[in-house]
Amino acid sequence: LTIAAAALGSSYAAALASSRGVAAAPLRFATPRLGFGAQAKAALPPARPAGPARPAATAAGRQLAPVVATTAAATGTAIRLLDARGVVVATTAGDLGLSLAHVDDVAAALAGTAVSSLRSASGEREWPLLRGAMVDVLLVLPIAAGRLGAVAISRQPANILDTLQAKRSLLAQGGAVFLAVALAVSLLTTRTLALPIRRLALAAGRVSRGETDRFERYRHYRVHELADLADSVEAMVANLQQRAAYLRDFSHHLSHELKTPIAAARGALELLRDHQQEMAPRDAKRFVANIAADIDRLEHLTARVLAVAQELDAIAVAPSAAPVPARISRSALTAVLDNLADNARQHGATKVSASARTVGGEVELLVRDNGTGISPGNRARIFDPFFTTRQAEGGSGLGLAICRTLLRNAGGNIELAPSLDGAAFKIVLRSP
Repeated sequence: LTIAAAALGSSYAAALASSRGVAAAPLRFATPRLGFGAQAKAALPPARPAGPARPAATAAGRQLAPVVATTAAATGTAIRLLDARGVVVATTAGDLGLSLAHVDDVAAALAGTAVSSLRSASGEREWPLLRGAMVDVLLVLPIAAGRLGAVAISRQPANILDTLQAKRSLLAQGGAVFLAVALAVSLLTTRTLALPIRRLALAAGRVSRGETDRFERYRHYRVHELADLADSVEAMVANLQQRAAYLRDFSHHLSHELKTPIAAARGALELLRDHQQEMAPRDAKRFVANIAADIDRLEHLTARVLAVAQELDAIAVAPSAAPVPARISRSALTAVLDNLADNARQHGATKVSASARTVGGEVELLVRDNGTGISPGNRARIFDPFFTTRQAEGGSGLGLAICRTLLRNAGGNIELAPSLDGAAFKIVLRSP
């Protein structure tokens, strides 16, 4: 607005100077500014009838009328050229020849002060809810300190719709960039997270439905957390498959071992039932003793099987001078050590020693005895369920198998250790 008003004011002053035959003086004024908190005044009052404008001003206005119309159309403004008494000599508002001297802003400009103000908009606007459509910015610049007149120019300020319209190309470019970035992030997320997670879920589902007995791990995970999750699932599946295989074999062996004393007891009972009358008392007692021995064997097997069901807890194991914490229940560890001590006693041992140490994040417990030891031919089978070299003495072959199961359930393991005398077992446990 200031540039347009200054240009028209200079042209008006030059036209007046030319009609008088003098050189136009440079146009000087202080540009007024509106603050953010400026309040809108009442709407610009209509022009009033007045006496005729001065001839020189009328001639200058007639000369600049085309320029005023072109400038108003190009800038979207309403423009008025006023003579020194406030009479309109050129206008785009249809008030030619009328006076605006009664308007305070015009009066101040005719007194030599440039004025800028907000005026409430007159009439109805297309978007009344937008603040910019409810006011007009009015700028009145004096010409030669008001001695020659003034230039009044007003315009509706730009609102958000105008701004968006002016920046539509930039907004379109920004929107395209945003969509490209969103698409790239979506594709990256899909490839690095969604697809690997879906493959992981499908592989786990196939294992849970029994379609396969091994976890099919995806070849490459681009996110470390997903790779760690896949490793954990793979280890869990392997552990579950190992337990399932152990339970399956254990059930088969247990069924076989239970059938033997049951069949023997049933046969003895049938003989007693069918031939009790003609059977000698000594033979009857022998059959009863055999039945009692078979029942004792069944009770022994049942007690060993029940030792598998133990819960985990963190306790302190103190087989050496200083306590060494390990993650296993007290009852489970007691059952393991009792089994090892019982085996050592049955094989002629008179001494059993145990020592513990921490290695990395694990606890190693070494149990040694001075018994007859384990022959090379039996070393590979001692942890198999129901394998025993003392079946005639009532051995069940479940002791070491139960020990390994209890330790594996606690996240540990047991294996034979090298020994020059007797037998030695190395137990590995997790630290709490």
